Amino acid sequence: MNSATTKPTPQVSVITVSFNAMAVLPETLASLRAQRGVDYEWVVVDGASKDGSAEWCAAQSPDAFVSEPDRGIYDAMNKAVRLARGEWVYFLNAGDRLADAGALADLVAAARPGDGVVYGDVVYFGDNGQRRKRFDWVTAGNLVYGDLCHQALIARRRFFTEVAPFDLAYRWNADFDWLLRVVATGAGLRYVPRDVALFHDAGAHVAAAQKSEIERDRVRAHHCSPRWRWLLGHLLLRVKLKLRRLRGQEVA
Repeated sequence: MNSATTKPTPQVSVITVSFNAMAVLPETLASLRAQRGVDYEWVVVDGASKDGSAEWCAAQSPDAFVSEPDRGIYDAMNKAVRLARGEWVYFLNAGDRLADAGALADLVAAARPGDGVVYGDVVYFGDNGQRRKRFDWVTAGNLVYGDLCHQALIARRRFFTEVAPFDLAYRWNADFDWLLRVVATGAGLRYVPRDVALFHDAGAHVAAAQKSEIERDRVRAHHCSPRWRWLLGHLLLRVKLKLRRLRGQEVA
């Protein structure tokens, strides 16, 4: 390709994975189009939807678009990353929304050269109303004992090739496993005190909450041994967060 016609590398590749989500996609895209102060591309991977949403997405002129059957959400996310060109990757899946017009720009501006992941807070919403989850307590040392919502963060795209893609052996926690592998490389984590996204808490991991938590413990055991170490760490972290709640502080 002629270098004169090559598109410049965007700062962020915003990835939307969708399946039969026509009812919620317009709000998701509207929150993306409202972003200011950041150069982004929009990558859409649709799972061969039958409700018209695939055609709707294609008509919105995404920078990259695929509609075909997949092996689940993490397979779709891996496909999307392979299409992405940005320095950073952000997953804005169907039904989720960015918190405000400066969300992506603020995360990018806060990043330093050694950072692999930059993250903030998330507002969960659904049938039970809204609740904010703060992640200011997350560190490279305690992440394995807790969690970090994937909609809270941007991650450098190179870690998907240099570390690994999402492991399809995990149905609900491949993103958690991936984060722990990135942290193990020594990549920096940086917290930004702001809401990043509104996360719709009606996904598969919520519908199968007990199975998801069992699988998450499998991930923890894989990354932290012996077993007593992560069990103790998890317990101590829960106590710490409980005390924060009692003091009226919002936590994940």
